[in-house]
Amino acid sequence: MESAHLPDSARHFDNLPDSARMDIAALVAVTGKSRATVYRWIDRGILPKPRRFAGTTQNTWNVGEVRRALSA
Repeated sequence: MESAHLPDSARHFDNLPDSARMDIAALVAVTGKSRATVYRWIDRGILPKPRRFAGTTQNTWNVGEVRRALSA
């Protein structure tokens, strides 16, 4: 996948603050896994569960939690 087509949060993942949020497209890009595998990893506790901000319907992940999970 070309970096120009990556979500900004995936392209700049290493430079984002731990408090930043990322969506499923960025999580798929960062892990290099399919969406189905990402959700299997969440079910198995390998990756953190997503959260929704009040008033939104989109699942997002905390960048710091994702970094810690991927470095374990």
